[in-house]
Amino acid sequence: MNKLPPIQLPKIEFAREFTFSDADFERVRKIIYKEAGISLNPSKKDMVYGRLVRRIRELKLAGFSAYVDLLESSGGKREFEQFVNALTTNLTFFFREEHHFPILAEHLKKKTGTGEISIWCSAASTGEEPYSLAMTALEAFPGASRPNISILATDLDTSVLETGRKGIYSADKVARLPPGHAVKYFDKLPDGNYQAKALLRNMITFSRLNLIEPNWPIRKTFDAIFCRNVMIYFDRETQHKILKRFSPLLKPDGLLFVGHSENFYFAADTFRLRGKTVYEHTPKT
Repeated sequence: MNKLPPIQLPKIEFAREFTFSDADFERVRKIIYKEAGISLNPSKKDMVYGRLVRRIRELKLAGFSAYVDLLESSGGKREFEQFVNALTTNLTFFFREEHHFPILAEHLKKKTGTGEISIWCSAASTGEEPYSLAMTALEAFPGASRPNISILATDLDTSVLETGRKGIYSADKVARLPPGHAVKYFDKLPDGNYQAKALLRNMITFSRLNLIEPNWPIRKTFDAIFCRNVMIYFDRETQHKILKRFSPLLKPDGLLFVGHSENFYFAADTFRLRGKTVYEHTPKT
């Protein structure tokens, strides 16, 4: 039996409100890489259009070329924050990649008697991750002898940091919490949303930080650093530089938690895999 030839469907081109040339996209790629370390794959062109077109409309600009001209001008600093916020991805939820939290709890329990525990959540997004860390730490020390626990929650995106600072979440997001945690750690608001109790909010300091900036305003070391699902946006050279900068900020027995799709085998001089996307310092020879 002869096979019928495959049907060739016509490629449909959708009309765009603004022209977005390859040259425009390349300019955007260079700016976001230089300022935020984000390496945009050419396949992300449509995504970039969809996220930036709203800014072009709001600013009443003629198109993408005019928008990039604004970013590169002396008066574009105010818009640059909006630009970065638009291009960063903030997918998160409470206790995401849940296998990390029992490991963290066991690690923290070894700190009994130390007096203070510090954790850095370096890609805090809208706050679900640092609040998950806070709840894990509190559950690890149910008694009155709990050490002082502080969590630094940083992100490049200022708008999501404000969400985290308020600690207000919809009912469907809070529903993802382990049984009993919503009642124990959140207050239900009149509008049906939930707000993290003051006990949680007071443990966390939300602050803007760009991981590729040359100077981080951090003057302490941490028992654990969470840097999950952010390194995937950086090229290997940038990843290696950041890992080397994490190392002196992590206590000698500290742990680095990374995303499920992130593998830093190339940084064996700094960190070695302990298991389940958890790293520890590589011993000095």
